[in-house]
Amino acid sequence: MFIFYLFNMLLYYMKKIIIIGGYCASGKSVFSRKLSKLLNIPCFNKDVIKEVLGDGFGSEHNMISQKGSFTAFLLILYITEQFLQVGKTCILESNFKSREIEKIKILLEKYNYDCLTFIFKGDFDVLFDRYMKRDKAEKRHWVHDTTGETKDNFRKGHLEFEIGKAGIGKIINVDTTSFSNVNYDDLFSIARNFLGEIKE
Repeated sequence: MFIFYLFNMLLYYMKKIIIIGGYCASGKSVFSRKLSKLLNIPCFNKDVIKEVLGDGFGSEHNMISQKGSFTAFLLILYITEQFLQVGKTCILESNFKSREIEKIKILLEKYNYDCLTFIFKGDFDVLFDRYMKRDKAEKRHWVHDTTGETKDNFRKGHLEFEIGKAGIGKIINVDTTSFSNVNYDDLFSIARNFLGEIKE
């Protein structure tokens, strides 16, 4: 009985999750991969899930372009709940829309989880140029089609869906207009300290 009590207390203290959201081309994915490796906890990336869906359905179907992002988010919600049910920790990464953040928040409240949110932002002009250059240089997966993308649409899309506007729990805003000005060691320390905190 005492061992069962200690186990439940341990799960209670470990009930924490990290969200990495914000603008496209702001360095979210690279940061999330490094943080996942550093903390030795899994990271679920919505773009990667979308790519897997694309591989499954194939480029000959337009289902991914129409519903890929929405479906990938539903899968993230499902996977996350499986972790929360057993008191596990994970990292979620995407350019989450405000309405998606709200759905994650409801899920975290259901399982009494604490959250740390990193929101990566920057100057839209700089990020758009980085976004287009990255697309050409990395030969990204075909599901990330930037054909016809313009600077105005890039900005409008972020503002219309309120990307990077909302967070959950403790929120850390990070300006990545210039990567060289970001102290990533401090960000890693914030994440480690958050997971190491013990509730009173």
